Amino acid sequence: MKLVICGKGGSGKSTIAALLAKSLVKNGSSVLVIDTDESNFGLHRQLGIDLPPDFTDYFGGKKTVLEKIMQAEPDW
Repeated sequence: MKLVICGKGGSGKSTIAALLAKSLVKNGSSVLVIDTDESNFGLHRQLGIDLPPDFTDYFGGKKTVLEKIMQAEPDW
């Protein structure tokens, strides 16, 4: 199952995501939560974990990722 939660700021997306993830884990499911909100680092706290490393670090960091994107589409 894949689930995406979206909505306007302050609508409770992180709370819903955390509650759903915790409920699914409690029922025996494996869960991967990806938080793509760069402006609000709060979901990890609701899940009770430390702030994980930025996902783009696995690809060399934000600057490197942006450079690769720009090289792939030079007309931007």
